Amino acid sequence: MLRIGIDVGGTNTDAVVLDGDVVLEWVKMNNSADITGGVTAALNQLLAKAHAATDRIGAVMIGTTQFTNAVVQRRDLSPVAAIRLGLPATQSLPPMVDWPDDLRAAIGDYWFLAHGGYEFDGRVISPFDAAELRAIAAGIRRRGIDHVAISAVFSPINQEMEREAAAIVASDVPGARITLSEDIGRIGLLERENAAILNACLQQLGGRTIDAFTAALAAAGITAPLFSTQNDGTLMSADDAKRFPVLTFASGPTNSMRGAAFLSGLQEALVVDIGGTTTDVGALRPSTWAARPAMPCRRWTPPSSAARPSRTWSRAPSRWGRRCCAPGATNRIRSTRS
Repeated sequence: MLRIGIDVGGTNTDAVVLDGDVVLEWVKMNNSADITGGVTAALNQLLAKAHAATDRIGAVMIGTTQFTNAVVQRRDLSPVAAIRLGLPATQSLPPMVDWPDDLRAAIGDYWFLAHGGYEFDGRVISPFDAAELRAIAAGIRRRGIDHVAISAVFSPINQEMEREAAAIVASDVPGARITLSEDIGRIGLLERENAAILNACLQQLGGRTIDAFTAALAAAGITAPLFSTQNDGTLMSADDAKRFPVLTFASGPTNSMRGAAFLSGLQEALVVDIGGTTTDVGALRPSTWAARPAMPCRRWTPPSSAARPSRTWSRAPSRWGRRCCAPGATNRIRSTRS
């Protein structure tokens, strides 16, 4: 069984075909105006160079910086209404409090605080108010917003209030695409909330992008399943990538670190990924072979650049398999505009 790996960056599309751990062929092509055309061309050229029949392809894995670049460049982002359940707590740190002004503006800077949420031990901060949520949903509908991110204080302990709020929004805002923070993050409120808001603003782009990848495979005659790389170095299905595009955020640097470790065989190294939009630096470190908890991950840029630091929950690499590469990579990634 052959496997194909594809990286769709902001400037180039790279593709490689592997037979087990052996790299058979690879190609690099400039991106086309439409993603489908560029990926299809890369696949056709790759299969021709490798003299590989499409029925020998067992899986296709695609990594992309499309979503990261969309945030960095403030483009193709959907307006989002952010709802936080936590009153009377959390008023001093409203949603998107640590976001750059232009990024907040790019997605509308619409946010609402409502009663609800939990203490760390599961006690209710304040009762859930359905009438309050219906009023918020009415305001969202009036604004014509159909992407909503809902978070509640300590919702990973108890998901009930987030789900109640989602049911009301789904009923009162027909067609709304709703992201629940408990589906994405862990305990930290701001990190989890920020990740949920980013996911919501990227869902429309995510759907278009994954559909384009699927169309490219069909155009090349490939029927193998499509997977997308996550930012922890693992894979998820195409349908999951549509629903949770934020989980691919910063997967490009992760892929680069995995690839560098695999090709070089080094156990410790600095890896620099210089793309057309961002430059990322990561570190390979010897693995302890012990599972570590996922840690917050930041993409760093100078204050004058387009993306200043903001806390976002991200499952950065902590442990890697022996066959695919040497050890785990650092969970801190530095990124600058190229």
